[in-house]
Amino acid sequence: MTRFRSLSAWCLVIVGALSLAAAAPAFGGCSGDADCDGVLDAFDLCPTTPALELVNTSGCSLCPCEGPAAGGAWASHTAYVNCVSAVANQLYLARTLTLTQKTNVLTHAQRSTCGTTNIRCCTWSKLAYGSMGSCAVMAPANCSFPILRKWAENRGTGSCFYNPCTW
Repeated sequence: MTRFRSLSAWCLVIVGALSLAAAAPAFGGCSGDADCDGVLDAFDLCPTTPALELVNTSGCSLCPCEGPAAGGAWASHTAYVNCVSAVANQLYLARTLTLTQKTNVLTHAQRSTCGTTNIRCCTWSKLAYGSMGSCAVMAPANCSFPILRKWAENRGTGSCFYNPCTW
């Protein structure tokens, strides 16, 4: 164990750890960060943030799918996407998001169920172990074999970006 001989050295270590915790979304290696949101677990107040969520320095979503941070529900899917777009643009202009990261975050938001009563519906033409299906956002009542003429399964809320439809 390393002993620090001065208060300034100890403060430097604390500041270094806090600056690592305040990083932008990781989108890569996640050592010490279980939800891969860019905030180390030791400092993360929201340890189960979904992938591709933009977070603050505490690890909590800036545009949570459940509704605005101020409370209530999103007025519409467009309101949710507008929030994500505004935050992504701010982070991109501040150079904390790359263009690729910004594009992925926006696609994730656009292909999500946030701000709607819809669900993710996975469909397959043939059911075979390990097969990849197609994901679509739709009303729960429409996610059925008789309507779609394919095998269908309700995968709940979330995003169809990074296809969740494996069998």
